[in-house]
Amino acid sequence: MYTSGSDTTAIGMDDLEIGKKSPGVTITSVDSPERPVLGRRKTSGSLDQTSDRKLGYEGEEDALTKVGNYLWKVHNASILTRYALYILPIAALLAIPLVLADTVYVDARASDIRLLGLFIWIEVIWVALWVCKLIASCLPIVFQAACGLISTGIRKYSLILMALEIPVSLFLWVIVAYATTPIVCTFDKAHCSVSWLVTLNMVFKAGIVVAAIFLAEKTLVQLVSINYHHKQYDTKIRESKKLIHLLDLLYDASRTLFPEYCKEFEQEDSDIQGNTLSDVRKTLAAAGMQTKVFNNMGRVRDKVTAAFGAMASDITGKQVFSTTSAHSIVVEALEEDVASKALARRLWLSFVGEGKDVLYRQDLIEVLGRQRTEEAEEIFAALDRDGNGDVSLDEMTMLIISVGQERKNRAASMHDISQAIAVLDSLLSAVVLAAIAFIYATFFSKTFAAKSTQLWTTFTGLAFAIGGTVTEFLSCCIFLFVKHPYDVGDRVDINEVELIVEHISLMYSVFRRVDSEKIVQIPHAIANTLWIENISRSKQMKERLSINVSAATSFEDVLALRGELSSFVSAAENKRDFMPDLDIELRSLNDLAKLELRVEIRHKSNFANEQLRNARRNKFMCELLAAMRRIPIEPPGGAAPALGDPANPAYSVAVSDKEAETSRVKHSAGVEAARLFPSGNGLPMFLPEAVSSGMQNPAQAMIAGLTGRRNGSIAEGRRSVDEILPKRPY
Repeated sequence: MYTSGSDTTAIGMDDLEIGKKSPGVTITSVDSPERPVLGRRKTSGSLDQTSDRKLGYEGEEDALTKVGNYLWKVHNASILTRYALYILPIAALLAIPLVLADTVYVDARASDIRLLGLFIWIEVIWVALWVCKLIASCLPIVFQAACGLISTGIRKYSLILMALEIPVSLFLWVIVAYATTPIVCTFDKAHCSVSWLVTLNMVFKAGIVVAAIFLAEKTLVQLVSINYHHKQYDTKIRESKKLIHLLDLLYDASRTLFPEYCKEFEQEDSDIQGNTLSDVRKTLAAAGMQTKVFNNMGRVRDKVTAAFGAMASDITGKQVFSTTSAHSIVVEALEEDVASKALARRLWLSFVGEGKDVLYRQDLIEVLGRQRTEEAEEIFAALDRDGNGDVSLDEMTMLIISVGQERKNRAASMHDISQAIAVLDSLLSAVVLAAIAFIYATFFSKTFAAKSTQLWTTFTGLAFAIGGTVTEFLSCCIFLFVKHPYDVGDRVDINEVELIVEHISLMYSVFRRVDSEKIVQIPHAIANTLWIENISRSKQMKERLSINVSAATSFEDVLALRGELSSFVSAAENKRDFMPDLDIELRSLNDLAKLELRVEIRHKSNFANEQLRNARRNKFMCELLAAMRRIPIEPPGGAAPALGDPANPAYSVAVSDKEAETSRVKHSAGVEAARLFPSGNGLPMFLPEAVSSGMQNPAQAMIAGLTGRRNGSIAEGRRSVDEILPKRPY
């Protein structure tokens, strides 16, 4: 018997031995309930109302109240209004010493420089700071408008300008501060070379270089982050949001047909919305205590939370604690496998008509209404991943579980990569800090500037000492942010070892072995040189099975085996698991005692789900064995009974030495006569008598010899054997 999970496929070994076909059973999920599961929706049930929600909407719908709209308009009326609250109070305070220096303390000086010019300059750089920040905040808008006229593909880089608002503001402000320093000595131009003013100029001159380096470092980090996330996750996030939105639509339609906690879906709704109490409820149920107290507690909890959420929404203008919305329920259900399975059962059973075990496109059209045919077709296309025209409960369950698992894996992967980028930013910031110290020391220390050549020599020697570490660091960055062969949760094969990615860091990755559950850590510098096969990123995969059969197997038997297997994979109960393309190839003759056949099958999924792959493969292997015995196809050496078996008894016959010697000579002569070129004579025996062997072409000699042999050499050889061997007396 063959058993897998909660699904049990019983194939009698006697049937396999005699080649008898067993009833077709589809194994698509090891956790699925017993099939078939019939739908619960009355075939006349449908939704008459239409929905104004946009299908596949990838954002989130935030509805603001009147108070929220008013506050939002005030907050976003003008950036000048908001900045005025920051600029004017400090500017007014700075204007006080400025007025005093111009009226009361006219002769107040600092090293022959009037304080009036100094306070004017301070006022200018204070206002310039916020003007530069305003310019930096407007750069993304200008960039989007300009790039929209050239290419929309680079508009995503406006996110970099948004993240670099502070570094850009500082860079512009330092330039303005350096350019406006002559204002300090406007009233005393003859004294512009005083020491403290020269030092001030030197500070801002070095500050320009420092700000440029700081801006370059932050730009590099943001480029890595934006390019990486846009390349790796943008498409996946969009697909996930779209699919979750479709599930929201299906759940809304399901609740309209079957209200929450109705008798048809009481258990499913308890698992979907009562995740925190499901374990307690199952423990009591296992002990024989069936109670609805915990179900009602979960419902009361959700009602109270929804009430507070409604109050918070009225105040903030956003949806807060919306536990009763379809999106909140679906997202929460995707967090656990039990809730995901219950959600899949509720959705599937709500739309499948009574007496049916699969969901068709027409069912969705009937429920959603003819006016929403386009939406129904898009939803069905998202559910029917294998494209066979129907959706089973197993398919729906696997789809929703995979959506939740991918969502969790993607969140973990993004968290790990964000940490890696933060580590990269910290390392580069340390380098920038050292460069800033070196720059300021060069600007303000003549001794340090004079010895800069010696310092560069020392630095070059240090670079050779740490060159290996730097090279490893750069290779790890390229491997992680440019190549990026896997994400957290991916199933990969490295050096033919089956692994699952558990954690990604900047310098290494942590894996879990599939065969032994051991934790393996591989540095990126080493993984960069290895072949990495990503199973999770692969599409529909194929598998090749090698079989050794008897050399006496005919071509008709091979074709018959191919036909049997093709019928199996094309059957209605197996078309969800395998592609109809199947082929058998004769790979090798080996030692002429057996033939090597290779059977190539194509699965309708990849091998990331090990349990599902094993279940499908085992089912195909059982059918392959049964088909080979039905034809039958014999194993290497044939299917003859073993020596000593009653059907093949062993016995001996005594003969005389003369008869044995005669038999040996006759056999040797027969073998020699069957040879194309008799042994011991060589090619010269075939050359014509009139032509010398030294003058004739070897190829011509061989052709002539073959012609002579075909004209009678074989017959003469046979007569000579009969003359040599004495006739056997009887």
